[in-house]
Amino acid sequence: MSTAPTAQEQFDEQASKILTAVYLTSDVVAQREKVLALLAPKQGERALDIGCGPGLTTEALALAVGQNTEVVGIDIAPPMLAIAKQRCTDLKSVSFEQADVTKLPFKDAQFDIALASQVYEYVEQIDDALRELARVVRPGGRVALVDTDWESAVWASHDDARMRRVLETWDQHIPHPQLPRTLKRRMMQAGFEEVRVEVVPLLNLAYDPQTYSVGMMTMLGNFAAGRNGLTKEDIAAWQEDARAIGAEDGYFFSLNRYVFLATRAA
Repeated sequence: MSTAPTAQEQFDEQASKILTAVYLTSDVVAQREKVLALLAPKQGERALDIGCGPGLTTEALALAVGQNTEVVGIDIAPPMLAIAKQRCTDLKSVSFEQADVTKLPFKDAQFDIALASQVYEYVEQIDDALRELARVVRPGGRVALVDTDWESAVWASHDDARMRRVLETWDQHIPHPQLPRTLKRRMMQAGFEEVRVEVVPLLNLAYDPQTYSVGMMTMLGNFAAGRNGLTKEDIAAWQEDARAIGAEDGYFFSLNRYVFLATRAA
């Protein structure tokens, strides 16, 4: 298997725009609201949004904790940071930095809460990154980490073998495609306690561009074409098949997000 491209390589300007549109679909909005409710930010808490992407979660955190406290969003990809800064331009308590999660540019115990959605699966040195997270969160502070095991995906297709190849190839875009299976143990070893896990499923029952799965088909296809023996023609056939199934009222997609909630140990 080839080495996964870095997050910075993957999230160029075009990909950042595609992903921003996906993050605005109703099912992803509902997921974001559910995760924030689980983290339960409180007024006055200092908040860190790791891998802030287009700033949607950063904005929500800032509104939840109020204008008189610190809210910082970090990302490795400049195009994402540009979108995030524009989104949060009127929120004076919010700042953004380009940063590597294995070397966070913050003081010890600087934050009360931290959130990371679909971030750590991209990080090769994940244990170093989790220790850094523990360092910058105060003892007793709370974190919410959201990651996906893509083997939980169920996607209706007339060609199940091709569908499996597309998903198996997509696994190659990150170093830890099955991270949820080991994340609880890793978090405890890094200095977190009271780790609990919630499942937030994404379910799409229609071929609709305003859903997560249809929105992601372009990114999956762009990555998979030319890898694992998949041609551009194979990808086009898969995408057309999805549209055809939608026209038959048979479209079905389901994927589990796993939310790891924990407290920073004393």
